[in-house]
Amino acid sequence: MKTSPGKTIQQILEEFLAEQQARLRPKTYLGYEEAIYFFRTYLNGYAHQFLDRKEDDSYDRLYDSENKQFWQIFGPEHLGNAEITDFLSDFMVKKIAGNKTLMETTGRVMLKLVNWLHEKGYTPDDEFKKASKSVKKLKPDLPLVGEVTDLIYDYVQKHPVEDHYTSDLDAYFSIEKIEPGKLWVEDYLGSGKIMGPVLVSEEISSKCKVGWAVSLRIVKTGDVWRILETGYVYPK
Repeated sequence: MKTSPGKTIQQILEEFLAEQQARLRPKTYLGYEEAIYFFRTYLNGYAHQFLDRKEDDSYDRLYDSENKQFWQIFGPEHLGNAEITDFLSDFMVKKIAGNKTLMETTGRVMLKLVNWLHEKGYTPDDEFKKASKSVKKLKPDLPLVGEVTDLIYDYVQKHPVEDHYTSDLDAYFSIEKIEPGKLWVEDYLGSGKIMGPVLVSEEISSKCKVGWAVSLRIVKTGDVWRILETGYVYPK
């Protein structure tokens, strides 16, 4: 598909919202407006990490001299899979930590945005396929990871580690295997070593999914691992 150059991200997102406002009930539209507000906040604060050196120099110059934000400088080439995936899987989880309704709405709005960008010619076919696949994969998990993050935190508070422990690991882990009340995890950097079982409640294990990432400090007591400290759960 041929893309449509010349418009900034700001103009494109405002066009998207205007079209949605015309077709949606006011209450539903407010959810779209909120999701795009968070996406705009992400773009202006974090999307610069995906710029090449030339783009980064231009961004720094315009930001310093004219106080222009990211979405006022760049166009649809920076509304791709990398930015959208990072927004959903990291920013919404860690920076916003929204409730179930907000996460459900944001996933739905971003899928609509991805499809709309392609229909309007702002996103080429190959980038659309990647972004659509990523959003469809992340969308059902977004409302769950916040709930599981809270459940693990509560579990750790109610089950403090008082025994002597022989090993202590603090890292991002990927969940590799799940059994009732037990998780097996691997260092997210890919050491290849799987640790487990890590003791959790059966409610937690029933809601977790293989492949999710989780920030934990785990310690070994006897033949099992227990959670000493916990951070966020990510749908990666």
